[in-house]
Amino acid sequence: MLAVPVALVAQDPAPNSSGRHEIVPVVAAHQHLMSPAGVALVPPEPPLATIQLPPDLDQLLRRREKVSGAPPSGDLFTEDAIMQELQEGRWQQGREKIDSFLGFIARDLHYVPSMYSVDGNTGWIAGTVRQGTATDETLNFVLGLKKRDGKWQIATEIFTVIPPRPYGKPVLADQLVEELDDAGIRWGVVLSTAYWYGAPRHAFSNVDAEAKVRADNDWTVAQVSRHPDRLVAFCGVPALADYAAAEIARCARLPHVKGVKTHFANARVDLKNPEHVAKLKRFFQAANANRLAVVAHVRTTGEWTPELARIVLEQVLPAAPDVPVQIAHMGSAGGEPDAATTVFADAIATKDPRTKNLYFDITQSVLTDGTQSQEQLARMADMFRRVGLERIYFGTDMTGPGGNPPPREHWKAVRRLPLTDAELRVIAANVPPYMR
Repeated sequence: MLAVPVALVAQDPAPNSSGRHEIVPVVAAHQHLMSPAGVALVPPEPPLATIQLPPDLDQLLRRREKVSGAPPSGDLFTEDAIMQELQEGRWQQGREKIDSFLGFIARDLHYVPSMYSVDGNTGWIAGTVRQGTATDETLNFVLGLKKRDGKWQIATEIFTVIPPRPYGKPVLADQLVEELDDAGIRWGVVLSTAYWYGAPRHAFSNVDAEAKVRADNDWTVAQVSRHPDRLVAFCGVPALADYAAAEIARCARLPHVKGVKTHFANARVDLKNPEHVAKLKRFFQAANANRLAVVAHVRTTGEWTPELARIVLEQVLPAAPDVPVQIAHMGSAGGEPDAATTVFADAIATKDPRTKNLYFDITQSVLTDGTQSQEQLARMADMFRRVGLERIYFGTDMTGPGGNPPPREHWKAVRRLPLTDAELRVIAANVPPYMR
């Protein structure tokens, strides 16, 4: 069993560090793995059907293929045509600039049409692009067309990248530990995604769902058991499931399990529905009775307002007064603290007893792409201070081909927050009470 030394809890993770870059978290308190069964839950999108274009449009598309990497394009494009560069998103306008750009595009591209429309002298074609003999599509394309003197020309061309499957393969504990090592993080909290099986959007949600939840939780525990000195587990349990209390009690008897994770939006929780609120209270009561901490994604689908946050504070949290409750993603609609987060912050400021064991993780709050403004980052830092830096835990969710970077990159983004080094060290040193 993982045991965090008491002395470590209050210790600066880098007591002798003189540089901000040397401050690293002790714990990543919101991480996910992905089981083979979980991968099967998110099948790839079926490709668009290939269609046969009318001869004049098909001829246009074949001409377009020939000029990739081999301009000039002649009158294939209108004189004032525009084409968007894929890498930088800049527009090339006019035949001369388009021809120059085409010289840098790969040859042997094949435009595969999936849909088109023609209305008089205007039209469009959309589809995907393949290269060489490959059968995988990597790009989408849209061509805007104009007809002049009875002949079609390309007036606009736009590419978009077809993203990889977000969960194309299992994510195992070995990979997570390597990522923690790379970031210099000592421990990770693995939150099972078994609650996915309670999502109404899955057609099988009411078919053997309980057995699937148990199996996925058991898989997560088995993975964590490969690294018991580095990882702890949380079972995933659907928020509204009739079997939730039984699964929570079962999980309490499993090795390395410190809590349960649930997801209000995934379960389509309606906090204005008294029946849903009653089920949530039973869920939290079961966790409290079994001495398991709760990590809760409390924001719901659609609107997420201060009124709904107050229902969580006033009706749901009191059902688990004796165990830590960690609100994921700062309890906000988009990760960045908002008016709903303020409800919890205000309650903490007034020493509301319902917040005695309340904590937050900043998973996906600070984006790694650098798109958040300095004003946004400043508001976030201010909210962290209002909540209390000692209540804030670092986390990153799950690394995957869909674009979620590993912990090292997430922590780099957190270091951009306008916090002092001393404040950043407080967050980095935080160890959740369920790990002590």
